[in-house]
Amino acid sequence: MANIFSNQNIQNFYQTAYKKDFARKNLFRVVGIQTGIAGLTFDDTDLVYVTSASLPQRAINNVKVPFMGMSFNVPGTANYPGNDGWKIKFRMPQDLSIRAKLEAWTRVIFNDATTTGAYGLNNLGTIWISLMSKGGQPIRNYKLIGAYCVSMGDYALDVTDAGTIVEQEATIAYQYWENF
Repeated sequence: MANIFSNQNIQNFYQTAYKKDFARKNLFRVVGIQTGIAGLTFDDTDLVYVTSASLPQRAINNVKVPFMGMSFNVPGTANYPGNDGWKIKFRMPQDLSIRAKLEAWTRVIFNDATTTGAYGLNNLGTIWISLMSKGGQPIRNYKLIGAYCVSMGDYALDVTDAGTIVEQEATIAYQYWENF
């Protein structure tokens, strides 16, 4: 059997890193948020303010199959851990338009003043995320399907602050994701 550690040295590390380089946290774009509700969309001028997000998770359920005192592990169906609370953060433009859209999205889903809402599956949206190369080309794309705004983070105000740019966090639920 070949020594599995034979290629683990500084020169091979450098050569591999030189050829493949490293992924960077800042090379992503949220390229689309469609709410599923007519007239309520996030356009390019909103999406330029996205400062952080994460790629969604996917897992295969493990099914235990007992036999003669042993448990065998058999792959089952897929699930999407964290699909009930995907976080996205925006810098807030001066006109507060992103906050207004998030507020409207939650009110359309359920309006506590009228106890009505558009909380059916046919009103759910889609979010598109692209991972970018250093040259700005999309490398990998994701689509979060069946998305809706679960909550908006607070909007902190402080009269003693020196003028820090305000960030607005939102929590989005989605059903599953696909590559596109």
